[in-house]
Amino acid sequence: MNKHLFIISGPSGVGKNTIGESVIKILNGKVTKLPTYTTRKPREGEINGCDYFFVDKKLFEKLINNEKIIEYNYFNQNYYGTSKRLIEKALKEDKNILLIIDVNGAIKINGKFPGSTTIFIDSTLKDIKNRLIRRAQNTPEQIQERLTTAKDELKQKKFYNFTVKNVQNRPEIASKKVAKIIQDMLQ
Repeated sequence: MNKHLFIISGPSGVGKNTIGESVIKILNGKVTKLPTYTTRKPREGEINGCDYFFVDKKLFEKLINNEKIIEYNYFNQNYYGTSKRLIEKALKEDKNILLIIDVNGAIKINGKFPGSTTIFIDSTLKDIKNRLIRRAQNTPEQIQERLTTAKDELKQKKFYNFTVKNVQNRPEIASKKVAKIIQDMLQ
């Protein structure tokens, strides 16, 4: 098996985490999810070191200053970022890696790891808004901010290797399509 970096990306609320987790189950050990760092509080059911590395702002800023974070974004009063060392370590260990990150992060990482495969999760703004409301994690103002950002991010899909539509209430369809893309790339 050749080591490979797969990046699932899309706007906040598009369903990329739901799809990514499902893809990992479908592919049953063929890819390893690489957790990223964040300063936000864990959502219900999220596990430190599995879903994300949950750290405080002081530690995150130290990681940035020490160039341990390859890309990061500050959004909604929280940092989100990816460890360069963890990517390099996993690739050295001959693992196929799955990163689930935002659009800006995907573009930056693809620039630094040009052999990676980028998969954009697409949806309508209406469906994204419905998911954000159902998530019940954000104020109406924060939801509006995320939708404004999502509108711009949806225009970036043309820069990805693949685009998969996530239809409202049917993430299993998108999950199967993403899993097939990854499966085909690994053969």
